[in-house]
Amino acid sequence: MPRNVSFAGWARLLDYRVLYFAYGSNLDVDNWRLWCERGGFDPASIEPLQPAWLPDFEPVFHYRSRLRKGGSLDVRPKRGAATPGALFRVHDWAGLDAKEGVSGGYYERIGVTALTADGEAHRAITYRVSRDRIRGFIAPGRQYLEIVQRGLSRFGHADDQLLAVAKDEDPDPVPGSLFAYGTLRRGAERHDLLAPHLAGSPTLAHVRGASLVRIDWYPGLVLRANGSVRGELFALADPGTAFAALDAYEDFLGYDEPRSLYRRSLVQVLSGHQKELAWTYVYLGQTDSLPIIESGEWPASQSP
Repeated sequence: MPRNVSFAGWARLLDYRVLYFAYGSNLDVDNWRLWCERGGFDPASIEPLQPAWLPDFEPVFHYRSRLRKGGSLDVRPKRGAATPGALFRVHDWAGLDAKEGVSGGYYERIGVTALTADGEAHRAITYRVSRDRIRGFIAPGRQYLEIVQRGLSRFGHADDQLLAVAKDEDPDPVPGSLFAYGTLRRGAERHDLLAPHLAGSPTLAHVRGASLVRIDWYPGLVLRANGSVRGELFALADPGTAFAALDAYEDFLGYDEPRSLYRRSLVQVLSGHQKELAWTYVYLGQTDSLPIIESGEWPASQSP
């Protein structure tokens, strides 16, 4: 049983036992292999799957690692942020637990929800620094920073966010835009909720591999479909502030809350010839009896 997790808490974590979300040095295959060779662990005990993001968490350097001779990455909650990383399938947790210093109380396992660019959510385990080891900002060493940069690059992630937090600076939000397809669009009934949080003019955009269903006087975006959903891409001045209002409106109660009507997810959005990652709200209810909007677009005139 992981340190600092009660029996009841560990029972809940059993649902997360297969997938691991990595955001630091474990993204780098060479660093992981070297650790395993030195410690007598099997490098194949974790199997890389795909790039992913940890929603509503930001990376931070507030823990000093003697091994790394400087700050080592952690994550902390922040609404509207997303920490880049990757999902791994785990065949044996022993090597990971040893590398993260679980038995010594350095890092501890927590259950999280990771998002992928297809709009899906995946329950997983990640590691956070134990609360009693957190300090103020601690700059990372160059070698450690380069390890994490290589790992991020391997999974197609930029390192802008990492480099900003390594200097104790606030990074630009990534993603910093919302794809709206229903009542939040311009001219629709509740655009007033979104309007105060915008930074610049929206652009027309669409999401492939999804469809739009009519629920009542509002629509819902559904994943794993053959269609394309059209809407608008809005840049947000401050995603955290915007989502404080929009999550409540969309009945998104949190990533581990099964009563949510929608889930704030990440999707690849096409705007003109540009592709970018954006937030959107995915409908979670039953759709069997709901009519599909064949055009893939919700006209503002359908709102009451």
